[in-house]
Amino acid sequence: MVKNPLEVALRNLRLKTPLMTASGTAGHLDELTALKDYRTVIIDALGAFVTKGVTLKPKRGNPELRVVETRTGLLNSIGLQNSGVEIFLKQELPRTLQYELPIIVNISADTAQEFEELAAYLIDNDAGRIISGIEINVSCPNLSEGGAIFGTNPYAVENVVKAVKRRVGDEVLVITKLTPNVTDITQPARAAIAGGTDVLSMINTLRGIAIDVDAGKPFLGNVYGGLSGPAIKPVGVYMVYECFGKITECKNKTVPIIGIGGISTWRDALEYIMAGATAVGIGTAWFVDPGIFGEVKKGLDKYLAKNEKTIDELVGKAHYC
Repeated sequence: MVKNPLEVALRNLRLKTPLMTASGTAGHLDELTALKDYRTVIIDALGAFVTKGVTLKPKRGNPELRVVETRTGLLNSIGLQNSGVEIFLKQELPRTLQYELPIIVNISADTAQEFEELAAYLIDNDAGRIISGIEINVSCPNLSEGGAIFGTNPYAVENVVKAVKRRVGDEVLVITKLTPNVTDITQPARAAIAGGTDVLSMINTLRGIAIDVDAGKPFLGNVYGGLSGPAIKPVGVYMVYECFGKITECKNKTVPIIGIGGISTWRDALEYIMAGATAVGIGTAWFVDPGIFGEVKKGLDKYLAKNEKTIDELVGKAHYC
């Protein structure tokens, strides 16, 4: 059998393409496939689907206004609005079965103990064994440490990952999604690896603010938001490059990297891959163009055929030129 040049592996999880949804952009696949003109293209192009953030209890989210468009992206302050893990498992997760894609659940919590409890609930109650992976969002406020962000403290990152891994074991893939709001991304990355993460994903949104000069106050109801879109791509590529180049487990691909942030073309995806990412997540771009997944897949297909390469052969290529 001829190998699919787009196929990649995140440890023991094989993806037919390196393309994934970025967490926070869709709660479940129905939100993507409701775009009827793009349904088949989206499912064909995706290697895995990553859910919106799930919490132990329902969350109402932040006050409005929640989204502000910038010249080069979006500022969002959704505040992890969701119905809680019980409703997610009963009503939302089963809808993904028909698509035959690996499903990765993004989780958020306020303490390491709550992260462990949430992961345990997901695994213990996933009767259909639908979940292929859990992505830990360490960009949450750590309430047990005065509200500091988990991901800015390597010690806290390691503790959270250990707590989740202790409960999940090898049943599903454990992915740690790192915040870019740090001086040295390799420090929380190494901490996540020490905690037992299987995969790293980077980056989450950059913190930002937008001021309504007519009203003389911030646009967002929560004042601060997370910046996504084309503006953050150079930061994301840099951080993937740093981790792949400086961390042995990333360079030898025993801990693969998922690159996220500002991807809107196949060339953007290839930048991340050549920087060291095995797979890539697309978020903000599909709000603008629902056909983005198909377009990126088509572009990668053509590039690989022309250069007689596979995605695997291109991971980290920029380090060896």
